[in-house]
Amino acid sequence: MKLFYRNQSQGQKVLNFMLLTAFLSLVIPYIIGVSNGHHSAWLPMISELDKATPEGTLWSAGLSLAGVISIPIWIKLYNKWDRQLRSSNADPKWLWFNLLFVIIAQVGTVSFIWTVNLPYNEYPIPHGVTAALYFYLTLLLGTIAILVVRKIDNYPKDVIKTRLALNLAGYACMVLLGLSVRALTTDVCEEPCRPLFMNMSMDPDHDHIIHYKVAIFEWLMVFTAQIGYFYTFNYDLEDESIIE
Repeated sequence: MKLFYRNQSQGQKVLNFMLLTAFLSLVIPYIIGVSNGHHSAWLPMISELDKATPEGTLWSAGLSLAGVISIPIWIKLYNKWDRQLRSSNADPKWLWFNLLFVIIAQVGTVSFIWTVNLPYNEYPIPHGVTAALYFYLTLLLGTIAILVVRKIDNYPKDVIKTRLALNLAGYACMVLLGLSVRALTTDVCEEPCRPLFMNMSMDPDHDHIIHYKVAIFEWLMVFTAQIGYFYTFNYDLEDESIIE
């Protein structure tokens, strides 16, 4: 699988702009927040970057933009895979799985946009629910995408293997994140300390070091099963245009 693509198609440019926007919307607010003393360097939860301005504004706006940009990308992937499945004489059920892929992707995107615009410290329950829905659906759509492209003739096995590794890494991070929350002591997080609503049980001005393991697995999940996984779609968008 190629890591870098020269002479990128319009589809690849849109995909990579979306990924770069998401990446910078995480890294720049983190740097600003740490520099301004709003967060300790080791290590805020991603949602905590929305706690103060100006980094919170950049975080919400940038990630919302990335979410909106992703919508036509999912549709393009669905349409291309639909054509390839039909030309490969795949079982009709895989056409339905492909449709399920794009539906999950769009629902996940809407959940993502909602969660980055619902500050966890003001709307902890809606934020927790939409964040969980997004993370779960992202992992699920990654799994479905792998199953779908396996039915396309001559689809590169190295791309499938890379996606499988990143997808499994995402599932592992989610499990380890949940276990790390459960392992927090009662003086850190009041019982019941639940992964979706962990911050509700903590002091608003808590030191990030107390949940650094949870934060590590959250950041790893984002950079493997999401940004990393989505980057592999460069293969599918080669020579493709979002706007015909």
